[in-house]
Amino acid sequence: MTDDLAGKCILVTGAGDGIGRAAARLFAEAGAHLVLVDRHGAQATADAHCPGALAVEMDVRDGAGWDRLVAEATARFGGIDALVNNAGIAVPGDTVTDASEEMWDDILDINAKGVWLGMRAVLPGMVERGGGHICNVASTAAHIGLPGAAAYCASKGAVLALTRQAGVQYAPLGIKINSVSPGTTMTGIQKNVTDAQRAAFLPLTPIGRFAEADEVARVILFLCSDGASFMAGADVSVDGGMVAM
Repeated sequence: MTDDLAGKCILVTGAGDGIGRAAARLFAEAGAHLVLVDRHGAQATADAHCPGALAVEMDVRDGAGWDRLVAEATARFGGIDALVNNAGIAVPGDTVTDASEEMWDDILDINAKGVWLGMRAVLPGMVERGGGHICNVASTAAHIGLPGAAAYCASKGAVLALTRQAGVQYAPLGIKINSVSPGTTMTGIQKNVTDAQRAAFLPLTPIGRFAEADEVARVILFLCSDGASFMAGADVSVDGGMVAM
C-alpha cells in the first residue's frame, strides 16, 4: 500500500525522537527521500536510519527558516511530496491558573503555529505540482480534556481544526491534508508527564497499554500514501480506544 512512496520527498518535523524518528525510519524503508527537522537529534536519526537524508536543526516557530528549508529541499529533491507536522512539546504545570504566559506561548507556538508555518511553506509547491499529502499530528487532547494539559489541549485542538479547514480548502487541488491523534505513546515527551498522569491515563485505554511509536508511525505512513486517496480533513485516532469510551 505504501509502494508509491519510493522516490518521494517526505519532510518530518520532530524527527529526532519518538514518533517522528519512527516515521522517518519507516519512510526510509519505503524508499522515500527524507528531510528531517528537529531542534536536536535530526542528524542522529539520519545517521541511524535514513542515509542521504537532509537533516536540519531548526525551530518550527522560525518562519524564515521554513522558507530556507523548503528551498533547499526543493533544490535537492525536486519538491516536497508530503509533510509530517509532528514537532510538539508538553510541559508540567500546564493548568489554566498555573501556566505562565511564557509557557502558554511556547506550547501554542510550537504545537500549533509551527504546524501552520510548515503548511504555509510547503503548500505553494504542492499546489504548483498538483498534489501532495500533509499529516498533522494532533492528539487525544484535541478530543477530550486531559488534567494538567490546558495549553496542550488548546494547541492540539487548534491543529485538529486547522486540519479540517485546510483539508477542505486544498482537496480540490489534489492535496490530501489529514491528521492522526495518538493516545499516550512511549516517546521522549513522556519525561514531561507525571506518574500521576500516566496512572490516570492507563485505565482510560481499553487496549490496556500505551502505544509504541511505530504503531502511530505506521498510520502516518498510510496517510502520506495513495492509500489515503479519498481522505480529506480526516482525523485517525490511534489511542487504544480512549476517545471511543
